[in-house]
Amino acid sequence: MVVVGGSTGVGAALVRALAAEGARCTVLALPGEELDQVVAEVGGAEVPLDLADFDQVDGAIGRAEALNGPVDVLMCNAAVSPAGPFQDFGARQLWHATTVNMLSQMELIRQVIPGMRARGRGTITTTGSLSTEVSMIHLGAYVPGKAGLTKCALDLQSELRDYGIRVFTFILGSVKGTTLANKAIEDPVVDFIERRAGDAGVLTPEVVAKRMVEVVGSDRKSALITVPKAASPLVGFRNLAVKLIDPVMGRPARKFKRQAHR
Repeated sequence: MVVVGGSTGVGAALVRALAAEGARCTVLALPGEELDQVVAEVGGAEVPLDLADFDQVDGAIGRAEALNGPVDVLMCNAAVSPAGPFQDFGARQLWHATTVNMLSQMELIRQVIPGMRARGRGTITTTGSLSTEVSMIHLGAYVPGKAGLTKCALDLQSELRDYGIRVFTFILGSVKGTTLANKAIEDPVVDFIERRAGDAGVLTPEVVAKRMVEVVGSDRKSALITVPKAASPLVGFRNLAVKLIDPVMGRPARKFKRQAHR
């Protein structure tokens, strides 16, 4: 089992929760004391890497499998959250945020699929944000990448359905007090939005991790899951078109693909 971004916040809580259930965890995260501490605590393995560096991401799943065997579960939970007026971001900041929040995690998913297909089973999860479901300002370097990764996962739910691979997308509300959240509220506008929202739907890393572990350990098929559950109607409404169009687009496309590859 591989957890990407498992050294802090929700990711670290997830590693601990999985280990408590007996899972053998390999953590992919930035090198440092936080990664070493989590891994030592759960008796897991680590692949230190910077998701902003494609050379380090290349072959990362192979390195994880060399440590702990075939990856049956890949949980993508990494994120960075620079905040501020969009025009104030530099090109490097935009590239870095999009690479970490979306592109590198897409690449890790791409790397893990062949092995899962060969074994006829596997689970992939991604972590999105409720901020992608509403109009936000001063998070223009964060929200697009999270939205893109969520859309990738939704498409993969359909594409991988015939191969025994489940894909879960978790859409999370505010998880205050984490490194990610604290970085975002350094911007006064984001801080104002967070204070205006108050404690509505506020989560802890442990609550989120518990829900993720419950879903992954269940017999559920691919799904879009909102935490907290109270926000499910908003997310469900936004993604209603996917469900409505699948019978006329996705389902026939999957049938065509099966017939073409006989």
